[in-house]
Amino acid sequence: MFKVMIIDDETIIRTGIKNIINWKQFDCKICAEASDGEEGAALIKQHSPDIIITDIRMPGIDGLKMINEIKDLVPNCRIIVLTGYRDFDYVQEAIKLGVFDFVLKPTKIEELTAVIDRAVNELKSLKSKEEEFSKLKKLFEQNIPVLKEKFLYDLIYEIYPSSEDVLSRADLLGIDLSPFLLLVVEIDVDENAKISQYDRNLYQFGIINTFMDVFSDSFKVTNIPLNDVAVAFILEIKGSVDYLTLINNKCDYLQELLTNCFGITVTIAVSSEGREIMQLSEKYRECMEALERKFYIGNNTVIYHEDIKGFFKYVDYSPLEKNQKLLLEGIKTGNEGIVSQKLEDIFEYINNNDHIDMNYLRNYYWNIITYINNIRLSVAQASNDRSVEGINIISVHNIISESQSVQELNELVREVCRSITAKINNYNNKSIKLVLRKAINYIQKHYKEQITLNIVAEHVYVSTSYLSRMFKKELGINFIDYLNGLRIEKAKELLMDPKYKTYEVAEKVGINDAHYFSRLFKKYVGISPTEFKDSVLIEK
Repeated sequence: MFKVMIIDDETIIRTGIKNIINWKQFDCKICAEASDGEEGAALIKQHSPDIIITDIRMPGIDGLKMINEIKDLVPNCRIIVLTGYRDFDYVQEAIKLGVFDFVLKPTKIEELTAVIDRAVNELKSLKSKEEEFSKLKKLFEQNIPVLKEKFLYDLIYEIYPSSEDVLSRADLLGIDLSPFLLLVVEIDVDENAKISQYDRNLYQFGIINTFMDVFSDSFKVTNIPLNDVAVAFILEIKGSVDYLTLINNKCDYLQELLTNCFGITVTIAVSSEGREIMQLSEKYRECMEALERKFYIGNNTVIYHEDIKGFFKYVDYSPLEKNQKLLLEGIKTGNEGIVSQKLEDIFEYINNNDHIDMNYLRNYYWNIITYINNIRLSVAQASNDRSVEGINIISVHNIISESQSVQELNELVREVCRSITAKINNYNNKSIKLVLRKAINYIQKHYKEQITLNIVAEHVYVSTSYLSRMFKKELGINFIDYLNGLRIEKAKELLMDPKYKTYEVAEKVGINDAHYFSRLFKKYVGISPTEFKDSVLIEK
């Protein structure tokens, strides 16, 4: 039930409000009553009422001062003020204090009942929302472990929209990785061995529980199941302890336990130290590189990424190859937006990868520029521009070979790509305008006939959709509007000659239906053909 407090210095008013209204009907009960603001404030602190009905003018502390004093203690309380006509000077201040409503003295029971009914409905609505929010909050809190696991899994595999979004979600889930190590525990499974899904799940469950039992006393541990045979563990480092020795000892103990309890061996990869959450995917790649050395080092071992620097490292160049293909497609179509974006993607990948071989990079950029040179010559040939020369291949090759920094190569490729893209874009625009001019010339010669967009498109050797887009892009109107506009202009010229009747003019401009012609003419000119003829005669 909702608690109601009545504050008024007149006993008869308090008694009347308390006894006349059927409070049970509103799911309310009177929790206290007071005769002045000071007593009222004390009782409000004690009872925390949901509804307060108070007078403004009272001895000692008046209603407004009391409201100001207690409003932060009962922020959701609905305060109903009893006021006389002479008290309207206080209304503005009461509104600022967040008063729910006003009831004039002498009070009519119907008015007070209506206000209380609204107050109770608002409180019920608020309570319902709070209960719903509480349920959602509880559900969220119950699912935090699952949400954390999914969030960290996505981070490991770089499935996230932006670094800002990652940081905000990490804060929401209470994740703060600084500093940390990533360990990946992989079951040493014989590829030919047949292990049931049940056993795989059992092994994974056993690995997680055993790991947590062994490591949780020294580290804050978060587990992330990766697949049937591998689990990642984030170890948050506490203090300045010699954690590598500690980790090594605990890994040895873990492997012994898993062998004795489950009859399995595991190989454990340990990353270098990470400093913030955005490095999680990088640390995962380090663990994967370490696990690739299991072939040489053997099963049931602990492999630290720091210890494999002497091994051959494979650098995945497929993102560069993919972006090169998209870049060249953008150049061929003259799409400056795509070219600019793909260049930035290429530069970002190169700048963030410390293992890219410089010779590979030189060859990569050399292939791009060679391809661009062929496009450049093709554009010059298509536009009959004999003044355009190809790129000085020997000179560019020397520049690439002698480049000592990635920045130099990036700037060279950026300049070459932007230059040729701008030329192709310019050529395409000229080509569009040339095709459009041919189409317009054809329409102006044949507007008297029953021509269609398809007929015009065939004449200029392009598709109907392409020609339609050109009309819209270059002229701002579609094909039909252009054709009708031209026909109406020609009709206006013919209508100035009194010897032509309206239906004859319609036929001469390619419109066989005189009624349709009249409607079309009025749509474009604003008056009918007859009215237009009459206006011309009057002017003459």
